[in-house]
Amino acid sequence: MTASPEPQAYPEPTTIQSEATPIQAGGIKGPYTLRIPRIGLDARVVPVQSNEERILEPPRDPGVAGWWSDGAAPGASQGSAVVVGHTVRNRNGGVFDNIRDLSRGDAIQVEGSGATLTYRVQSTGVLSKDEVARNADEIFAQSGPGRLVLITCDDWDGKAWRSNAVTVAAPV
Repeated sequence: MTASPEPQAYPEPTTIQSEATPIQAGGIKGPYTLRIPRIGLDARVVPVQSNEERILEPPRDPGVAGWWSDGAAPGASQGSAVVVGHTVRNRNGGVFDNIRDLSRGDAIQVEGSGATLTYRVQSTGVLSKDEVARNADEIFAQSGPGRLVLITCDDWDGKAWRSNAVTVAAPV
């Protein structure tokens, strides 16, 4: 497989940048909280980066979401603000355990210092690892209108995650 110019989502945990680092998104300052009322999600968001192989890994803590800090920030007028998180379906504890329950039109909120950004789900789907790699340019695009992309692992075969659930939302 050829290396894509953008990172790929991957299920294994990684170290994260300092959680106290304030990040800026569309005019509001962090730290950030991700809220999805439909699935009862209320989670802290910390900055994460892709590793040397350009694989984007979620934070070690399965209850925390990770924002790809090398890409667009939530609220940016251009590019994909990518947020990754764990699914721990058999143990209930992954921040994105119920992400597959989202439907077109569901609200997603990113709260920062003094303001809340609201998005609406535009699409949801499950892509194989190969499909994620082939579509990395689109998933992680830094051109085009600003949007929020949520990614988690899916399809546990007892040894490895075989696919990723990908949700795309547009700002309201």
